[in-house]
Amino acid sequence: MAITNESLNRFLRAFRLETPIIALYECPPSEEFGTLVESKGRACCFAYYPRWEKGETLVIQRSEDPFANPTHGCPGLHRSLGIGGPYPPWMPNFLTDGKNGAPMGEGLKANPEIAAAFLERTKQAPKPSGDYLLMGPLRLNQMNKALSVTCFADPDRLSGLMTLATYWSSDTNETAAPFSSGCGLLWRDLALLERDRPVIGCTDIAMRRYVPANILSLTVTLARFEQMLNFPDDCFLNHSWWNELLNSRKIPEI
Repeated sequence: MAITNESLNRFLRAFRLETPIIALYECPPSEEFGTLVESKGRACCFAYYPRWEKGETLVIQRSEDPFANPTHGCPGLHRSLGIGGPYPPWMPNFLTDGKNGAPMGEGLKANPEIAAAFLERTKQAPKPSGDYLLMGPLRLNQMNKALSVTCFADPDRLSGLMTLATYWSSDTNETAAPFSSGCGLLWRDLALLERDRPVIGCTDIAMRRYVPANILSLTVTLARFEQMLNFPDDCFLNHSWWNELLNSRKIPEI
C-alpha cells in the first residue's frame, strides 16, 4: 500500500510523534523539498537536527574534500554515504590509536586491524548514482526518490516503533544495531544487511551531542515504512496499555 497523508497522520497520532521523520533522497536539490540548506564546513549532518524540526532539507553534494580542511560538511559523511573519495590510509588509526599520521585517535576499536576490517566491509555498500543526496522531512510526492526513512524518538516510543517494525516477523533478531557512524546508519548499514531489517541509530557517540539527550532513531526501508503506516486496527497501538504508557509520561495527544 502507498504512503498517504491519511496513513501518515494515523501513524503520528498513534505514537503522538512530533519529533522529525526524515528521509534520505537520491536526487538533485529542487524547490519540491522546501527550504534548502547546504552542508558546509566540517559540520556533522546531525547538527542540522533543529533545521529538520523546522521542515528544512539538508543538501549534501558529492565532495572529495580532505579531512583536514573540508568545505562541504563532515568528510566522513560523504564517505559513509558513498559520495566522497576513499578513506585516507591512516583511517584505521584514526578510529584507534592515532598513529600512522592520523590527526587523532578516537579509541573506538581495539586495534587498527579490526578497524581496517570494518572499513573494508563498508566498501561493499551501494553508491548513489548522482552527485547529490538530500536529507530532510518526508515529502510524500518525492518518496519514489527515498533510500530510507528515519524516525527520531525517545526510548518509550522507540520501543513501540521497533515493535511495529517487527510486527510481521517471527525473528527475534529482526532489529539490527550495527557499529557505525551516525550518518552511516541512515542508509549505508541498512543496505549492507543481508536482508531487510530495521536499524537502531543515533548510537554514534560523536554525533549524540547534536540531538536531544533522550533521542534515538529507527531507520527502515521505504517498503517497511509503508507497511508500518498501514498497521491493522487490532495492532497494539490501538490497545489501552499502549496509551497508558504514553499517558504516564504525560505525552499529549495530537
